[in-house]
Amino acid sequence: MATPAPYATVPAAELASTTAPLAWLADGLFLQSGAGILGGAPKSGKSFFALDLCVAVASATPCAGRFRVADNGRVTLLCAEDPHAVIVDRLRALARSRGLDLDGLPIDVIVEPAVRLPEGLPRLRATLDKTQPRLLLLDPLIRLHRADENSAAEMSVILDGLRSLARSSNTAILLVHHTRKAAAGPSAGAALRGSSDLHAFGDTNLYFRKLGHDGNVELRIEHRATACPQPIQLRLVVDHEPLSAARFVPLDKSAAIDDPLVTRLLATLAKADAPMASRALRAALGVRNQLIGTALHTLLAQGRIRRDGRDGWCLSRSDSGSQSL
Repeated sequence: MATPAPYATVPAAELASTTAPLAWLADGLFLQSGAGILGGAPKSGKSFFALDLCVAVASATPCAGRFRVADNGRVTLLCAEDPHAVIVDRLRALARSRGLDLDGLPIDVIVEPAVRLPEGLPRLRATLDKTQPRLLLLDPLIRLHRADENSAAEMSVILDGLRSLARSSNTAILLVHHTRKAAAGPSAGAALRGSSDLHAFGDTNLYFRKLGHDGNVELRIEHRATACPQPIQLRLVVDHEPLSAARFVPLDKSAAIDDPLVTRLLATLAKADAPMASRALRAALGVRNQLIGTALHTLLAQGRIRRDGRDGWCLSRSDSGSQSL
Protein backbone atom coordinates (compact mmCIF):
# COMPACT_ATOMS: atom_id res chain seq x y z
CA MET A 1 0.00 0.00 0.00
CA ALA A 2 1.43 3.40 -1.01
CA THR A 3 2.41 5.82 1.71
CA PRO A 4 -0.04 8.73 1.81
CA ALA A 5 1.35 12.03 0.57
CA PRO A 6 1.32 14.79 3.20
CA TYR A 7 -0.78 17.89 2.72
CA ALA A 8 1.16 20.95 1.60
CA THR A 9 2.26 23.30 4.37
CA VAL A 10 3.93 26.71 4.41
CA PRO A 11 5.56 28.47 7.38
CA ALA A 12 3.19 31.09 8.78
CA ALA A 13 5.78 33.86 8.42
CA GLU A 14 6.26 33.01 4.75
CA LEU A 15 2.50 32.92 4.19
CA ALA A 16 2.20 36.34 5.84
CA SER A 17 4.81 37.82 3.49
CA THR A 18 3.03 36.59 0.36
CA THR A 19 -0.62 37.15 1.34
CA ALA A 20 -2.32 40.48 0.69
CA PRO A 21 -4.12 41.96 3.72
CA LEU A 22 -7.89 42.17 3.80
CA ALA A 23 -9.24 45.17 1.89
CA TRP A 24 -12.68 46.71 1.68
CA LEU A 25 -14.82 46.90 -1.42
CA ALA A 26 -16.99 49.38 0.53
CA ASP A 27 -15.49 50.52 3.84
CA GLY A 28 -16.92 48.58 6.75
CA LEU A 29 -19.58 46.97 4.60
CA PHE A 30 -18.16 44.35 2.23
CA LEU A 31 -14.70 42.92 1.49
CA GLN A 32 -12.86 42.76 -1.80
CA SER A 33 -13.11 39.17 -3.11
CA GLY A 34 -15.51 38.45 -0.25
CA ALA A 35 -18.61 36.31 -0.42
CA GLY A 36 -21.78 36.96 1.51
CA ILE A 37 -25.54 37.17 1.75
CA LEU A 38 -27.95 40.09 1.92
CA GLY A 39 -30.98 38.70 3.74
CA GLY A 40 -34.37 40.17 4.45
CA ALA A 41 -38.10 39.76 4.11
CA PRO A 42 -39.80 40.41 0.76
CA LYS A 43 -40.44 44.12 0.08
CA SER A 44 -37.95 45.21 2.74
CA GLY A 45 -35.75 47.12 0.28
CA LYS A 46 -32.87 44.65 0.15
CA SER A 47 -32.80 44.40 -3.65
CA PHE A 48 -32.78 48.20 -3.94
CA PHE A 49 -29.88 48.30 -1.46
CA ALA A 50 -28.00 45.65 -3.45
CA LEU A 51 -28.35 47.80 -6.58
CA ASP A 52 -27.21 50.85 -4.60
CA LEU A 53 -24.03 48.94 -3.78
CA CYS A 54 -23.62 48.09 -7.47
CA VAL A 55 -23.89 51.76 -8.49
CA ALA A 56 -21.55 52.77 -5.65
CA VAL A 57 -18.85 50.33 -6.81
CA ALA A 58 -19.27 51.28 -10.46
CA SER A 59 -18.98 55.00 -9.68
CA ALA A 60 -16.69 55.10 -6.60
CA THR A 61 -19.40 56.92 -4.65
CA PRO A 62 -20.60 56.05 -1.14
CA CYS A 63 -23.10 53.23 -0.70
CA ALA A 64 -26.18 54.41 1.21
CA GLY A 65 -24.46 57.75 1.81
CA ARG A 66 -22.30 56.07 4.44
CA PHE A 67 -19.93 53.38 3.14
CA ARG A 68 -17.06 54.84 1.13
CA VAL A 69 -15.88 53.14 -2.07
CA ALA A 70 -12.26 54.09 -2.78
CA ASP A 71 -11.94 52.90 -6.38
CA ASN A 72 -14.55 52.26 -9.02
CA GLY A 73 -14.73 48.97 -10.85
CA ARG A 74 -16.93 46.96 -13.18
CA VAL A 75 -20.06 45.29 -11.80
CA THR A 76 -21.97 42.28 -13.15
CA LEU A 77 -25.46 41.55 -11.87
CA LEU A 78 -28.34 39.14 -12.28
CA CYS A 79 -31.78 40.12 -10.98
CA ALA A 80 -33.81 37.03 -11.76
CA GLU A 81 -37.20 38.21 -10.44
CA ASP A 82 -37.44 41.71 -11.91
CA PRO A 83 -38.20 42.73 -15.51
CA HIS A 84 -35.31 44.41 -17.28
CA ALA A 85 -37.25 47.69 -17.36
CA VAL A 86 -37.46 47.71 -13.55
CA ILE A 87 -33.74 46.97 -13.18
CA VAL A 88 -32.81 49.76 -15.57
CA ASP A 89 -35.18 52.26 -13.92
CA ARG A 90 -33.75 51.55 -10.47
CA LEU A 91 -30.14 51.73 -11.62
CA ARG A 92 -30.83 54.98 -13.46
CA ALA A 93 -32.59 56.49 -10.42
CA LEU A 94 -29.71 55.53 -8.12
CA ALA A 95 -27.22 57.02 -10.58
CA ARG A 96 -29.23 60.24 -10.96
CA SER A 97 -29.29 60.78 -7.20
CA ARG A 98 -25.49 60.94 -7.46
CA GLY A 99 -25.62 63.37 -10.39
CA LEU A 100 -24.51 60.63 -12.79
CA ASP A 101 -25.83 59.05 -15.98
CA LEU A 102 -26.27 55.30 -16.18
CA ASP A 103 -24.71 55.35 -19.65
CA GLY A 104 -21.32 56.14 -18.16
CA LEU A 105 -21.27 53.39 -15.52
CA PRO A 106 -19.50 50.02 -16.05
CA ILE A 107 -22.44 47.78 -15.15
CA ASP A 108 -23.24 44.56 -17.03
CA VAL A 109 -26.54 42.71 -16.66
CA ILE A 110 -26.84 38.97 -17.22
CA VAL A 111 -29.93 38.66 -19.42
CA GLU A 112 -30.24 34.91 -19.87
CA PRO A 113 -33.30 33.70 -17.95
CA ALA A 114 -32.06 30.31 -16.79
CA VAL A 115 -28.90 30.41 -14.66
CA ARG A 116 -28.83 27.22 -12.61
CA LEU A 117 -26.34 26.33 -9.87
CA PRO A 118 -24.19 24.37 -9.33
CA GLU A 119 -24.38 23.26 -12.99
CA GLY A 120 -23.93 26.85 -14.16
CA LEU A 121 -20.75 27.56 -12.17
CA PRO A 122 -18.41 26.99 -15.17
CA ARG A 123 -20.43 29.46 -17.30
CA LEU A 124 -20.53 31.91 -14.41
CA ARG A 125 -16.75 31.66 -14.14
CA ALA A 126 -16.46 32.27 -17.91
CA THR A 127 -18.70 35.32 -17.54
CA LEU A 128 -16.47 36.78 -14.83
CA ASP A 129 -13.40 36.07 -16.95
CA LYS A 130 -15.05 38.11 -19.71
CA THR A 131 -16.42 41.06 -17.71
CA GLN A 132 -13.68 41.23 -15.01
CA PRO A 133 -15.98 42.76 -12.36
CA ARG A 134 -15.12 43.77 -8.82
CA LEU A 135 -18.64 42.77 -7.72
CA LEU A 136 -21.11 40.08 -8.82
CA LEU A 137 -24.70 40.40 -7.57
CA LEU A 138 -27.03 37.39 -7.73
CA ASP A 139 -30.62 38.19 -6.76
CA PRO A 140 -32.35 36.14 -5.43
CA LEU A 141 -30.64 32.87 -4.60
CA ILE A 142 -33.89 30.86 -4.74
CA ARG A 143 -34.21 31.50 -8.50
CA LEU A 144 -30.72 30.14 -9.23
CA HIS A 145 -31.02 26.52 -8.10
CA ARG A 146 -33.35 23.58 -7.62
CA ALA A 147 -31.62 22.20 -4.52
CA ASP A 148 -33.31 21.55 -1.19
CA GLU A 149 -32.47 24.71 0.76
CA ASN A 150 -32.79 22.79 4.02
CA SER A 151 -30.16 20.26 2.96
CA ALA A 152 -26.65 21.22 4.06
CA ALA A 153 -25.18 18.67 1.66
CA GLU A 154 -26.98 20.11 -1.38
CA MET A 155 -26.51 23.77 -0.49
CA SER A 156 -22.83 23.35 0.39
CA VAL A 157 -22.05 22.37 -3.21
CA ILE A 158 -23.51 25.67 -4.43
CA LEU A 159 -22.08 27.84 -1.66
CA ASP A 160 -18.61 26.30 -1.74
CA GLY A 161 -18.54 26.76 -5.51
CA LEU A 162 -19.46 30.44 -5.23
CA ARG A 163 -16.94 31.08 -2.46
CA SER A 164 -14.22 29.41 -4.52
CA LEU A 165 -15.26 31.52 -7.51
CA ALA A 166 -14.99 34.74 -5.47
CA ARG A 167 -11.48 33.86 -4.31
CA SER A 168 -10.13 32.68 -7.66
CA SER A 169 -11.63 35.51 -9.73
CA ASN A 170 -10.89 38.31 -7.24
CA THR A 171 -14.58 39.21 -7.42
CA ALA A 172 -16.81 39.99 -4.46
CA ILE A 173 -20.03 37.95 -4.69
CA LEU A 174 -23.24 39.04 -2.97
CA LEU A 175 -26.29 36.75 -2.85
CA VAL A 176 -29.72 38.14 -2.03
CA HIS A 177 -31.80 35.70 0.00
CA HIS A 178 -35.11 35.69 1.84
CA THR A 179 -35.59 35.31 5.58
CA ARG A 180 -38.26 33.26 7.28
CA LYS A 181 -41.57 34.91 8.15
CA ALA A 182 -40.86 34.43 11.85
CA ALA A 183 -37.49 35.17 13.43
CA ALA A 184 -35.57 32.09 14.54
CA GLY A 185 -33.53 33.02 17.61
CA PRO A 186 -31.42 35.99 18.69
CA SER A 187 -29.10 35.92 15.67
CA ALA A 188 -30.20 37.68 12.49
CA GLY A 189 -28.50 34.91 10.52
CA ALA A 190 -30.70 32.29 12.14
CA ALA A 191 -33.67 33.89 10.37
CA LEU A 192 -32.30 33.06 6.91
CA ARG A 193 -34.50 30.53 5.13
CA GLY A 194 -32.92 27.11 4.68
CA SER A 195 -29.80 25.37 5.92
CA SER A 196 -27.56 26.90 8.59
CA ASP A 197 -24.78 26.67 5.97
CA LEU A 198 -26.25 29.87 4.49
CA HIS A 199 -25.49 31.76 7.70
CA ALA A 200 -22.00 30.23 7.88
CA PHE A 201 -21.27 31.00 4.21
CA GLY A 202 -20.57 34.69 4.34
CA ASP A 203 -17.35 36.57 4.97
CA THR A 204 -19.91 39.31 5.52
CA ASN A 205 -23.65 38.85 5.83
CA LEU A 206 -26.05 41.79 5.71
CA TYR A 207 -29.56 41.71 7.15
CA PHE A 208 -32.37 44.10 6.23
CA ARG A 209 -35.41 44.66 8.46
CA LYS A 210 -38.24 47.02 7.61
CA LEU A 211 -39.10 49.25 10.58
CA GLY A 212 -42.40 50.69 9.40
CA HIS A 213 -44.29 52.17 6.47
CA ASP A 214 -42.19 55.35 6.27
CA GLY A 215 -39.31 53.77 4.36
CA ASN A 216 -37.07 53.28 7.41
CA VAL A 217 -35.04 50.07 7.56
CA GLU A 218 -32.48 48.56 9.89
CA LEU A 219 -29.24 47.16 8.47
CA ARG A 220 -27.26 44.65 10.52
CA ILE A 221 -23.73 43.80 9.41
CA GLU A 222 -21.99 40.58 10.47
CA HIS A 223 -18.30 40.16 9.60
CA ARG A 224 -16.38 36.93 10.01
CA ALA A 225 -12.93 38.51 10.39
CA THR A 226 -13.53 41.89 12.02
CA ALA A 227 -15.76 43.53 14.61
CA CYS A 228 -19.42 44.01 13.77
CA PRO A 229 -20.83 47.54 14.02
CA GLN A 230 -24.05 48.47 15.77
CA PRO A 231 -27.23 48.19 13.67
CA ILE A 232 -27.71 51.10 11.29
CA GLN A 233 -30.96 52.82 10.40
CA LEU A 234 -31.50 53.99 6.82
CA ARG A 235 -34.34 55.49 4.83
CA LEU A 236 -35.02 54.88 1.16
CA VAL A 237 -35.92 58.23 -0.40
CA VAL A 238 -37.55 57.94 -3.84
CA ASP A 239 -38.76 60.59 -6.25
CA HIS A 240 -41.82 58.98 -7.88
CA GLU A 241 -44.04 59.60 -10.89
CA PRO A 242 -42.01 58.59 -12.76
CA LEU A 243 -39.13 57.10 -10.77
CA SER A 244 -36.42 59.70 -11.36
CA ALA A 245 -34.04 59.53 -8.41
CA ALA A 246 -33.53 57.28 -5.41
CA ARG A 247 -31.05 56.98 -2.59
CA PHE A 248 -30.60 55.50 0.88
CA VAL A 249 -30.10 58.08 3.62
CA PRO A 250 -28.35 57.31 6.94
CA LEU A 251 -30.68 58.53 9.69
CA ASP A 252 -27.67 59.09 11.94
CA LYS A 253 -26.39 62.29 10.35
CA SER A 254 -23.00 61.97 12.14
CA ALA A 255 -22.38 58.77 10.15
CA ALA A 256 -23.14 60.27 6.74
CA ILE A 257 -20.29 60.95 4.33
CA ASP A 258 -19.99 64.54 3.19
CA ASP A 259 -22.01 65.29 0.05
CA PRO A 260 -20.78 68.52 -1.55
CA LEU A 261 -24.26 69.48 -2.77
CA VAL A 262 -25.77 68.89 0.68
CA THR A 263 -23.02 70.99 2.28
CA ARG A 264 -23.61 73.84 -0.19
CA LEU A 265 -27.39 73.64 0.29
CA LEU A 266 -27.04 73.88 4.08
CA ALA A 267 -24.70 76.83 3.72
CA THR A 268 -27.16 78.60 1.41
CA LEU A 269 -30.05 78.11 3.84
CA ALA A 270 -27.87 79.25 6.74
CA LYS A 271 -27.19 82.57 4.96
CA ALA A 272 -30.79 83.15 3.87
CA ASP A 273 -32.90 85.75 5.66
CA ALA A 274 -36.11 83.85 4.92
CA PRO A 275 -37.21 80.33 3.88
CA MET A 276 -36.18 79.50 0.32
CA ALA A 277 -38.29 77.75 -2.30
CA SER A 278 -36.90 74.75 -4.18
CA ARG A 279 -36.68 76.73 -7.41
CA ALA A 280 -34.71 79.50 -5.67
CA LEU A 281 -32.28 76.94 -4.26
CA ARG A 282 -31.86 75.38 -7.70
CA ALA A 283 -31.05 78.78 -9.19
CA ALA A 284 -28.63 79.67 -6.37
CA LEU A 285 -26.74 76.38 -6.60
CA GLY A 286 -26.89 75.96 -10.38
CA VAL A 287 -27.90 72.29 -10.43
CA ARG A 288 -30.74 70.25 -11.86
CA ASN A 289 -34.12 70.23 -10.13
CA GLN A 290 -34.06 66.47 -9.40
CA LEU A 291 -30.72 66.80 -7.55
CA ILE A 292 -32.13 69.59 -5.39
CA GLY A 293 -35.16 67.42 -4.66
CA THR A 294 -33.05 64.46 -3.63
CA ALA A 295 -30.80 66.60 -1.41
CA LEU A 296 -33.85 68.16 0.27
CA HIS A 297 -35.36 64.70 0.89
CA THR A 298 -32.04 63.56 2.40
CA LEU A 299 -31.82 66.48 4.81
CA LEU A 300 -35.52 66.27 5.70
CA ALA A 301 -35.15 62.56 6.53
CA GLN A 302 -32.19 63.38 8.78
CA GLY A 303 -34.05 66.19 10.53
CA ARG A 304 -31.57 68.78 9.26
CA ILE A 305 -34.16 71.02 7.58
CA ARG A 306 -37.89 71.72 7.83
CA ARG A 307 -40.64 73.15 5.69
CA ASP A 308 -41.75 76.68 6.41
CA GLY A 309 -44.83 77.49 4.43
CA ARG A 310 -46.02 75.72 1.31
CA ASP A 311 -42.75 75.66 -0.61
CA GLY A 312 -40.18 77.16 1.73
CA TRP A 313 -37.20 75.45 3.32
CA CYS A 314 -35.10 76.47 6.28
CA LEU A 315 -32.68 74.87 8.73
CA SER A 316 -34.10 72.92 11.64
CA ARG A 317 -33.36 74.36 15.06
CA SER A 318 -30.69 71.74 15.75
CA ASP A 319 -28.81 72.73 12.58
CA SER A 320 -29.25 76.49 12.73
CA GLY A 321 -25.90 78.10 12.19
CA SER A 322 -24.26 74.83 11.09
CA GLN A 323 -22.92 74.54 7.57
CA SER A 324 -21.46 71.01 7.59
CA LEU A 325 -22.65 67.47 8.07
